[in-house]
Amino acid sequence: MHAGRLRSLSFDDSGDLLAACGGDGSVRVWHAPTGEFRSRFSSPSGWARAVAVDGPGNRVAVGAGTGDIAVRRLGTDRFTSHLSGHTGRILMLGFMSNEDRLVSAAADGTVRVWSLGEQRQIAKVRVDASLHCAALEPTTGEVLVGSAAGVVALGIIDT
Repeated sequence: MHAGRLRSLSFDDSGDLLAACGGDGSVRVWHAPTGEFRSRFSSPSGWARAVAVDGPGNRVAVGAGTGDIAVRRLGTDRFTSHLSGHTGRILMLGFMSNEDRLVSAAADGTVRVWSLGEQRQIAKVRVDASLHCAALEPTTGEVLVGSAAGVVALGIIDT
């Protein structure tokens, strides 16, 4: 259980693995059907604000309030990717169906697509608003972002 409020939740494709980040700044991972605790870690860049589990449940991405993102391999419990570029807190992370691709949205008004293999940004879309929330459809790459002005749909082109 987390101390403080939950900030983000994510399941793997099977629904067996659940990751959560909470007000205590940590990420915790459970086997959802049994409630068995699997792992706890902190973002290497500060307070965890957003979390995403990849489809097979092998990796967890965590976004920090600093705008940095780290990806941790669960079997080895080590970080395999460190991504920087956002200047506002991370609001949403999601693995695309091509699991080498990670999508992030941040309060700085940008949505970015990252190549985890190359550990670099491969696409960026700027929204003319301060973002408050976002969601990813991993198969199509469609991203919905929400701001004080309403909801804007963005299409991530084949990357």
